[in-house]
Amino acid sequence: MTGTKPLQVQPALAGGQNCLWAPAIWDHPILADELYTAARTLGAGSGGDAVVTGDAFTDTALLGMDNLDQYRILHFATHGLVTAPQPECPPRPALLTSFGADGSDGLLSFGEIFDLNLDADLVILSACDTAGAATIGATREAGVSSGGGFALDGLVRAFLRAGGRSVVASHWPVPDDYDATNRLIDGFFKASAGTSIAAALQGSQQSLMDQAETSHPFYWAAFAIIGDGGAPLRR
Repeated sequence: MTGTKPLQVQPALAGGQNCLWAPAIWDHPILADELYTAARTLGAGSGGDAVVTGDAFTDTALLGMDNLDQYRILHFATHGLVTAPQPECPPRPALLTSFGADGSDGLLSFGEIFDLNLDADLVILSACDTAGAATIGATREAGVSSGGGFALDGLVRAFLRAGGRSVVASHWPVPDDYDATNRLIDGFFKASAGTSIAAALQGSQQSLMDQAETSHPFYWAAFAIIGDGGAPLRR
């Protein structure tokens, strides 16, 4: 994900003018390599028409898509925000995007995700701490009367409510060292037809575990499955 940095700080999600995100959070985009790798492995068009990245990946563009329910697998590789911009502000989970049309804040918020119309077997959130906790305030803003267990908190809860049957999310910032995340995603999608989502992830994690440079859990253990891990990854 990349995009043009705003000229001034952006207000945090429904946080008021005292809760501001500094422009610096948009300064370190995640490379789109794993998206293109996954698209090739899954047989997407050679023109990359299944991949939306850079300035095209905006909150307003995504919210304006009326065909999201046509995708069986949705893969997001961008930064996830689960902390507060200031200590006195409530954390409200969001995915970082590029800046789009008027009204864009460069964020896909918990509430906006919650209201998406999806019909996906799998949503992949390859980002920082996307399985982190959401506040009760954030869930209530999205129309949920009470908080849930930790495994259903954060952005995971929003994507499940939007229509994702399984979510693969990360519990800590995924590393770029040794191309670990790209290798993990590549191995995941190379699982043979009929392999379950859980078995595919386990096999790819095992592959990284067996290599000396990526054997430490830091490189492969961040990802967890919430939902139907027994469903086939590829049909």
